Amino acid sequence: MTIQLIQSYAHTWAGAADYLIGQIAAKGVKKGQILWIDAQCGGGTISYCYLVAYWDDGFKTSEGVGTIKYNLQNTVSSWESFYKNAADLVKFLQPKNVISITGSVSVFPITALFVFYYEDSPAEQMQDIRYCSVRGSTWEGAATNIIDELESNGAKAGQLIAIDGHNNSKEDQAIYAAFWNNSLPALGDLTRDNYLKRVTKNDMDSWSDHYQFARHHIQTENYKNPLVVFGATSSVNSGFITWLPNGVTTVFYATDVVHEVKVDEEKLEKTNSKVNIREQRFPNQFSEPARKTWMSAEEKTTTTSSVFNFKHTEGVTLTPSTTFTFGVPEGVQAAFGLSIAYTNQYEWQQTDSITKSVTTKNEYTDTFEVPPKHLAVCQVYADRTTFTAPYTMTFKSGRTSHGIWTATKEVVNMDHIFVPLGTP
Repeated sequence: MTIQLIQSYAHTWAGAADYLIGQIAAKGVKKGQILWIDAQCGGGTISYCYLVAYWDDGFKTSEGVGTIKYNLQNTVSSWESFYKNAADLVKFLQPKNVISITGSVSVFPITALFVFYYEDSPAEQMQDIRYCSVRGSTWEGAATNIIDELESNGAKAGQLIAIDGHNNSKEDQAIYAAFWNNSLPALGDLTRDNYLKRVTKNDMDSWSDHYQFARHHIQTENYKNPLVVFGATSSVNSGFITWLPNGVTTVFYATDVVHEVKVDEEKLEKTNSKVNIREQRFPNQFSEPARKTWMSAEEKTTTTSSVFNFKHTEGVTLTPSTTFTFGVPEGVQAAFGLSIAYTNQYEWQQTDSITKSVTTKNEYTDTFEVPPKHLAVCQVYADRTTFTAPYTMTFKSGRTSHGIWTATKEVVNMDHIFVPLGTP
């Protein structure tokens, strides 16, 4: 997986947005891959309108590129009125279709606030969208306070939509605004176990350097564990030279732990098959019976062991260190002879699948008499039972990962038959 970015700037916000959306489509970025779109003003003598989009090309989706739309407020209005209008728009959108809510000073006193989203049918039920904001004399202090404000207002993991930084001018106070969807399930506290994190760059480097800082940090953290980004937000800050202000970029993110794994038991399918493992032939060319003993040592899963495989097909891509607990469906537990409410801890081994297995080494012995002028055909074979069903992993952020779960049980047996010599 690789975190990508693309930049856009123009003399108008609409011009920058239209160009950015066109470039995203041209690069084939699929629906669900975009992590964040951010807006910020250049802050120099020429106030260009800057936009940047970050996306994860490792996010698997079958939905295609999608159509990105935006709502732009760009007037002499209060930030509070902008926030309210944005919340009133987002409450009609399906939660999965909201990309980002981001604002910037434009030419004082004009400000701008975007809502970027995918075009789709509206939400089946109106969403309860809430927001809060803080101001501070420093960006670091304001970043700390917005997290505290989210907590005090009851926002939970699984509900957070966006955290964006902006201000009214490069000399003005730092502002952070946060939005969350109170209609979504609460999956834990935002600050518990250091869930919601942030990292900041505040200097006079170029916007390109700031974008690469955000991209690199997201990339590095995403290699360790699945990452969810709530904001990669940049703003201008007062600098040492009037026409060259500082840039401030803060990435709000969380390590996205697995909350639960569910198999769709209504779609559980069972198949039975016989798999030949080994065959050996013993001819008796004499006129008297011949006693034979065949021994075979096989490492195979048995009635008390199992193989569980998770094959990722869509959604969040797991990293090798991801761990989760999974409970085997009751119907499969009975077939495998497992204890009721059997659960086990898993660690993702690859980028797309995991196999949990237990093997035992069993020695099989078969002693028999081969009739005169007959051939003994001996086989070690497995009676294989396979269950398959779709699974869904839900993460603490509310994101999901989908795939096919497979459970396989093999019972190894040995058997023999006798056929006359010369039989094909």
